[in-house]
Amino acid sequence: MISSLRGTVNRIYSNYIEIEVGGVGYEVQTSNINLQSSIGEEIKLHIYTSMNDSSISLFGFKTVEDLDLFKMLITVSGVGPKTAAGIVGEKSSGEIIKAIGDADVDFFKKIKGIGLKTAQRIIVDLKSKINNQVLDMSAFAEAMADKEDDLTLSLQQLGFEKKEIEGVTKKMPKELEQLEEKLEWCLQNLGR
Repeated sequence: MISSLRGTVNRIYSNYIEIEVGGVGYEVQTSNINLQSSIGEEIKLHIYTSMNDSSISLFGFKTVEDLDLFKMLITVSGVGPKTAAGIVGEKSSGEIIKAIGDADVDFFKKIKGIGLKTAQRIIVDLKSKINNQVLDMSAFAEAMADKEDDLTLSLQQLGFEKKEIEGVTKKMPKELEQLEEKLEWCLQNLGR
């Protein structure tokens, strides 16, 4: 089972990219809207592997949160991997979670391929899962509304105050590019 890929973007299609990892090209379904990569760029994607009788498909996501949301969506009857990838690719995770929490059927009906019954099923099946998450929904929605970056949001989810986060991120070395590297550095330096 492939859980993540780090490699160079070889080709970009409408909803697929090819990532070369160690001389092997992997075709990964993803949304160019959220991915925004260019050919020759090195990226890391979190992967969901979908298998059926006739094919094996890889679905790639920039963040673990997007992958987790995708996995929740495919548990809904009538929502397959392609539909779930379309939902996550068209809207941000924060918007989707807020729409589920608010029981906003119209939000889902605006997404290509989602009708009234599927929208209702998504809300009914996932509302309790979303509300039972450790993450406080109101804090998450507020952070998304303020357009906080992923690093700040991740640190807030871990319980750090905004003032602490601002103090440590100002000192962060500029050569750190990956979210995981930034998060690790911040965790090591918080409270100093």
